[in-house]
Amino acid sequence: MSSFYLILALVFSLIIAIMAIANTEPVTVNYIFGQANISLIILILGSAFAGALVMGLISLFRSIRAALAFRQLRHEKETLQKQLKELEEEKIFLQAELNKALSVPGEIETEAQQVDQEKEEEAGVEESDEEVDEEPS
Repeated sequence: MSSFYLILALVFSLIIAIMAIANTEPVTVNYIFGQANISLIILILGSAFAGALVMGLISLFRSIRAALAFRQLRHEKETLQKQLKELEEEKIFLQAELNKALSVPGEIETEAQQVDQEKEEEAGVEESDEEVDEEPS
């Protein structure tokens, strides 16, 4: 695709050069603060050069913006890959813990009983608090 644009640019350059060579008579150019007599060939080639320069600067600006966006996306990708690696390591650790816990069923029951006892104690504390609140009334 880039070779197509190169060929197209060369064709337009050739057309501009032919037009410039065919128009060599001097012309008067009126500026805001004055006027000048210059050859039409210089005016045509200067205008073409100015247009190419403007397009080059616009292209440069877009390239810089694309490079900055690419850098940001690459940094984001590295961050996400690091998070993925950490999560995979955590998954392996948790699977190992699960396998260890499943291999010793007595410990699971003991831990479950401890959790149940803690819940009963908390419920008992809440009931006694309610009873204390009701007595002074």
